[in-house]
Amino acid sequence: MDEVKDAATTMSALERRHIRRMQPELRKAATEAGHHRTCRLPQCRRAKRCSGCHPADEIATTHFKTFPPCVHDDATQASLLAGWKALCDRDEQAWLAAGYTPETLDRLDEEWCRAMEEDDDWPEDPLCPPPRNAVA
Repeated sequence: MDEVKDAATTMSALERRHIRRMQPELRKAATEAGHHRTCRLPQCRRAKRCSGCHPADEIATTHFKTFPPCVHDDATQASLLAGWKALCDRDEQAWLAAGYTPETLDRLDEEWCRAMEEDDDWPEDPLCPPPRNAVA
């Protein structure tokens, strides 16, 4: 029974780490979707880009806290995902125009996903506050 509990706790920690590492990409997608124009956070409106982040201990504690604070319902989530797709399509076209093959892009994407899950040297997100229990 303890093994199952430990596995669930570990998986949850891995998911939280993965989501925390995704925050910069999610903010880019929110900016692409134009969420910064109507965001409740003044810093996003002033910067003319998404720069908000839930407190580190709250990220991914609920579905919408997986995303930046400007995503608070299904409509804004759909808009963010459309912005994400637009960014991905634009990046893919740029890489293909630079001479990369689709197979190379697939391999690089797999390596990025693996590094996201496994690499402990991942840079900290400067816009996300550190968890309260983190040692400085």
